[in-house]
Amino acid sequence: MKKKIIALLMVLTLSVTMFSACGKESGKKDEGEKTPVRLALMTTGFTVPIYYADVQGYFEKLGLDVSVEYFANGPAINEAIASGDIDIAGIGEMPSVTGAITNGSKIVSWMTDDEASIQCYARNDSDIVKEGKGHIKDYPEIYGTAKTWKNKEVICAKGTSSHYGLLATLSALGLTEDDIKLTNMEGTAGAAAFASGTGDIFFGFDPQWAEFYQNSDKYTQISTCEKAGKGLYNVLIASKDFYNNHGDAITKFIQAVLQSEEEFRADENTYYSAMYDWQNSYGSCTEELAKYSASIKELVPLDEQKAKFEAGKDGKSEVSKSLDVVSQFMVDNKVISANDKKVFDKSDVVDTKFLYEAIDDLQK
Repeated sequence: MKKKIIALLMVLTLSVTMFSACGKESGKKDEGEKTPVRLALMTTGFTVPIYYADVQGYFEKLGLDVSVEYFANGPAINEAIASGDIDIAGIGEMPSVTGAITNGSKIVSWMTDDEASIQCYARNDSDIVKEGKGHIKDYPEIYGTAKTWKNKEVICAKGTSSHYGLLATLSALGLTEDDIKLTNMEGTAGAAAFASGTGDIFFGFDPQWAEFYQNSDKYTQISTCEKAGKGLYNVLIASKDFYNNHGDAITKFIQAVLQSEEEFRADENTYYSAMYDWQNSYGSCTEELAKYSASIKELVPLDEQKAKFEAGKDGKSEVSKSLDVVSQFMVDNKVISANDKKVFDKSDVVDTKFLYEAIDDLQK
């Protein structure tokens, strides 16, 4: 396994590690040849099965030469796909919608439920925290009321799953984005700014909120996407070019990730340990935080993953229904236009064949 350091310039400079694995793609290449896969990920907990697959050499055994570049959020990944620099990416459901519209990218696999990971924090001296929770009938776990939330400065990265969680919380409160001051800031930089005293509220995904979660004497979790009543997925997407020309590599990539997930489901301590190692490879993570991060990202059996993509009596799958809800919510909140939604609805964005083939290969 080769390693090299890269610099990623966005709102701030991130130093991250790239990995690669090599091998033989059965039936397509001579022995010793390998299929390059340029992977984009975020430094967040839902990507741990991919990290573990690399550490265990699963990509290599399946003939894939995987190199990964880490990005701050989904919109940045979409930009890299548009530039032709990325083949496969782990991404949130909201940026997967915009990616399908702008890049023609395809959703090829489910990864985890994400709604519990999208979390919102305020300082304990905030009037929102002091007001407590239980004021909103249908969303009793959200702190505060429309009155205390109104005009607050919220630090959040626009166009991301965190933004979706913020919009969902505002909707539950009977507010819109126009009722708050949104400071658009990449999550890691936003968390640092919030910790230094900037803004009133921070909305982000793990481990961006780790410091706030671990310091309950200073901060309180006042909402999550889940507590605001919205489901959300993390998914694996493929660029249009890679989808059209390297289907076998997509299947093998998914197979390696599923193999990791199956090991995690068989032994939760393996999952916790991998999460701990993974998050400490790019930051600082305690054992308690690693267990919490794993606990809010349930990994379901292969047949259940398959079922998420199977059409019901109404002709729609669980995944397609979720995408309908997310894309319409984006229209309602002016993240995308109604015409964008029409393009998305016609794009046939989900393709299950790679996931099904990968599951069949593992179950043989």
